[in-house]
Amino acid sequence: MQAKSKKLIFITILLTGCIITGLISNNDKEKPLAGSSLLQSAQGAVTSKAAQTKTVRVQVSGAVLEPGIYDVPASCRVEEAIAATGGLTENADSERVNLVRKVRDGMQIRVPVKKAARTSRTQRKNAQATAGYSASSTKKVGSTRAGTEKNNSAVQRVRINSASASELQQLPGIGPALAQRIVKTRNSWRFTSADDLLRVPGIGKAKLAKLRDYVEVD
Repeated sequence: MQAKSKKLIFITILLTGCIITGLISNNDKEKPLAGSSLLQSAQGAVTSKAAQTKTVRVQVSGAVLEPGIYDVPASCRVEEAIAATGGLTENADSERVNLVRKVRDGMQIRVPVKKAARTSRTQRKNAQATAGYSASSTKKVGSTRAGTEKNNSAVQRVRINSASASELQQLPGIGPALAQRIVKTRNSWRFTSADDLLRVPGIGKAKLAKLRDYVEVD
């Protein structure tokens, strides 16, 4: 009887030890799993943060407030890239731009202007060009007319029979020596026409042709 009691007690102790050993083993297995989950969560957070801090370079042009080259987050869309420039202008045609498209490095985003605005701008440029051409033409014609009037007013006929030697030198091609010859010639024989200047030594037909519009016989 006592042997059976001892045997039962031994079996009970053995079973209790097995149960305790199993529990301890399970706890040891769960700890690495929990640690692995924490490590994966941390790695995911780091990866997500790196993705947020990564930037790409894009060029935004057209109907935006400040066109230029901008560094924007790699995860942003065209709408956000445009916002970095200060936004759209009043004449921007946003309907022709895919605002929800994701940006990529080296991308060029061009915002067109509305058709009506382009037409108005073209007409304005054409009008300015036409006005500029008209002003230039008027100025040229005015300058030509002024030059002609100036030349006509500058032509002062010289009376070859009474002009002094210094006055004769105002004639084209007439220097001091030739002016003295004209005075000496007229003292001997008064000029009756411009053709009489051919009697002056040094005046030929070519020079006479240049002098004819500037001389007057008195």
